[in-house]
Amino acid sequence: MTLVAEIVTFRAKAGADPAAVAEAAGQTTDWVARQPGFVARTLSLAEDGTWTDHVLWRSLAAAKAAATGFMAEPSTAAFMALIDGPSASMTHAQVLLRQPD
Repeated sequence: MTLVAEIVTFRAKAGADPAAVAEAAGQTTDWVARQPGFVARTLSLAEDGTWTDHVLWRSLAAAKAAATGFMAEPSTAAFMALIDGPSASMTHAQVLLRQPD
């Protein structure tokens, strides 16, 4: 099976509490998980303050459709409000190796 990784990196807005960012991201998980082609999701925070939202999809089309829907979905607004928009970057890549959980 071909999988596609959606990799979104961003910085939180100045003064945003990391726990609040993680909680707001978690509140979007139900919506994300209901999207066709969803496989898995992780969120990480690097020491330099860069967040990475890593989502696995069954196809590039599924990833792109979900990304478009995410921006318009009301339940994602609180999470989006904590992101420094200009810092955000999204890429998609074919997964060549995935280790089991």
